[in-house]
Amino acid sequence: MAIPEEEAVAKLPPSTRTFQLPTDLDHLWDGLDDIGLGLRWLSEVKKADMHIELGGPKWDYMMASVFYIEEDPEKVNDGEVKLIGPDIPEVKPGTSLPGMFTIRIYGRELTQQHQGYVSRQIGTALQGIEGFMLFGQADGLWIRISKEVANRLTFAKISQFCYATARTLVPAVDKVAFFWAIGGPEVGGRELIDPLYAWAKKKIEIITAKELYDDEDVDTFYGCTICKSLAPNHACVLTPSSLPYCGIIGYDSAKVTAELDPEGYVFTIPKGECLDPDVGHYSGVDEAIWERCNHLVKRVHIYSSIKYPTTNCGCFEAASFYIPEVDGIGLAMRRYTKMTPLGIKFSTLAGMISGGSQNHGFKGLSIAGMASRNFLRGDGGWNRIVWMPADLKRDVADVIPEEIYDRIVTEEETVDPLKLKELLQEKGHPIVKLFWKNGEPQPLKLPFPGEDWPEE
Repeated sequence: MAIPEEEAVAKLPPSTRTFQLPTDLDHLWDGLDDIGLGLRWLSEVKKADMHIELGGPKWDYMMASVFYIEEDPEKVNDGEVKLIGPDIPEVKPGTSLPGMFTIRIYGRELTQQHQGYVSRQIGTALQGIEGFMLFGQADGLWIRISKEVANRLTFAKISQFCYATARTLVPAVDKVAFFWAIGGPEVGGRELIDPLYAWAKKKIEIITAKELYDDEDVDTFYGCTICKSLAPNHACVLTPSSLPYCGIIGYDSAKVTAELDPEGYVFTIPKGECLDPDVGHYSGVDEAIWERCNHLVKRVHIYSSIKYPTTNCGCFEAASFYIPEVDGIGLAMRRYTKMTPLGIKFSTLAGMISGGSQNHGFKGLSIAGMASRNFLRGDGGWNRIVWMPADLKRDVADVIPEEIYDRIVTEEETVDPLKLKELLQEKGHPIVKLFWKNGEPQPLKLPFPGEDWPEE
């Protein structure tokens, strides 16, 4: 059998264990009776209650999941689960480790466009496992498993839930295989995970590559409400240039999902009339979001973080935030754990803007979406970005205009807003000429969440 990519990267140690799941359709769920499954089991596991934590802030969110469709059936040994490292019941309560897992899928009728649909079905199943907490995006997960289920739940059982879900809900799936790497000290810890995590990030970038057309080229956008269980008033808007904040589904995947499951969580949004192309204001989007957000959000600007931004759930990879002292916008990503110019950390910021409210001045982002030519276009685009973590700046260096790159301040220079103002003047950041008056910023008074901006 051909060797899958991740196994080649891991150079499987002798301690690797292999489990075989039931593959007969009549026995997919055998042995799972002692674990609850379904959205009523949606869990938030507190630190005091956790048995094991994977990824999260302690490890700079070094926990990745890769769902991908294989075109070669020889690379998918149906129902196989491979595990490097300790299993859930084998660790001490309170253990925190880095990790990575893959789910490889094969189906004769499946194409790469089905990847988003299949992965969403499996992702929903994961979130509904009793005692299993899952936050974050594909290359930056935070997983916790509670003490209450630790003796009943294994990585093989988690895989079986995913396998049974995929085979039950997506008949076109013929084969599924799983690979888990858990960075326990007995298998090398972070040294084992580092190359696997690097491979996973690259694989995820390929899977979520930007589509080759723009918003103007299509008549239909899409929306997603899969996170309503976490944020009842939230709905994402997906366009060719605007990825959802979780970063795990693209426009083409949304299109396939809506076609395969028209009554599901992905829905079509007729664009309607373009009311303002600069901010991405469309009548059809307003109408659709009004209905899907429980009649709480009347107006949405797809390309703006400051005025009428889209709502946020809690799974965003990154976020933009308004800095009034400089009338500019800062960016930060989930794995950044230091202070921002707002005087708070990303974790506090994320809690503040998640939950489904429309928070003027704040917007959840996917990192891949920063490559879009419409990225925060309604606010001035990169001309308005004044601060971001150095790691993020390096990660997206290829998409930041060359003349702006060195003028964006990082935490290595300052997180103090007054010092930030001085640095922007010294560096000649374009915000000084384009948005300030007489060399001074003109701070905006942001409306409270859910309120309208005053009529201009």
